[in-house]
Amino acid sequence: MLTIKNLPKNPFICIALGWILELPCSVQAQQPQQLAPVNVEGRPYGEQLVGPYNQPRWSARGRFSADTDVYVLPPLSFYLDLDYHGTFPRVGKSDHLFTQEFELGLPYRFQLAFELNEELQNGRSQIPFTTIEGRWAPANWGKIPLNPTLLVEYDIGIGKQYPVQAGQNAEQEGGDGPIGDAVRQQTMKSIPDAYEVRLLLGQEIGEYVEFASNIFFDQDLWADREQEIGFSTACSFALRGEALKVGLETSYRNVSQPGARSKAQNIFELGPSLTVKPSPHTRIDLAPLFGATSDSPHLDLFVIFSVDFGTGAAGDFESPAAQGGRH
Repeated sequence: MLTIKNLPKNPFICIALGWILELPCSVQAQQPQQLAPVNVEGRPYGEQLVGPYNQPRWSARGRFSADTDVYVLPPLSFYLDLDYHGTFPRVGKSDHLFTQEFELGLPYRFQLAFELNEELQNGRSQIPFTTIEGRWAPANWGKIPLNPTLLVEYDIGIGKQYPVQAGQNAEQEGGDGPIGDAVRQQTMKSIPDAYEVRLLLGQEIGEYVEFASNIFFDQDLWADREQEIGFSTACSFALRGEALKVGLETSYRNVSQPGARSKAQNIFELGPSLTVKPSPHTRIDLAPLFGATSDSPHLDLFVIFSVDFGTGAAGDFESPAAQGGRH
């Protein structure tokens, strides 16, 4: 359980937390400009097409779910995510990763993002890495099936490796003696830079079901040169338009090192998801993913609070009567 004295010391997180406490007043005062919807007959209220790419509002937020991204933000739309990712392994200490992500939509279907991270494990805190991300969609929404989007990101290693990389801790720390010495020696390794390439896919299924999938390749550039190949999928059902959704998520990762590909870890997880929008410009995502293989942790828990500037719509919160009883 996190207490005041073991909260992250990263000043960016402290500033972000202070900003959240003032959010109701600041959001009301700033009144971000909303994208004008394009009315298309047959679409549920709150799911209109928005922006110059004619994309549905659910795709105009970059992140589709806790662990899956989709398409790009409309030009000059800005998004702020405050993420918590807790990993609870079968053996060893839990790992807690806090992330602040800043996303900006650019013209010609480009998008840039920057991430700051703070990690807590076994009472230790550090900034493990920062991330720079870019993505590009080759066509407007609906012009190509599944609306493919290319994402490339680069992680800049800053901290030291814990016994295992963040999110994959599977060793118990020893005290004195050979085990403790080996763990401490491994801890002294610097976290390597890494790159990741992802193919983002997304599509509507009928009026109320939305689907997204990511296929990715991740490679460390030095040290153990760990490699990850895998995919994630997410499907959500709109109970009240954008205001309330439930869904199912899955994630698979094949993690290996050079010379030991046959000993790769196969990590498969699945679990429910919940999305709530308490206001037109804020959103909360919750997704507990449970391990289904022996290499998987018991639980990966994702909690995300996000604020958008430019894509929210008060119409997402109309009463059922105003929506014609659709939801």
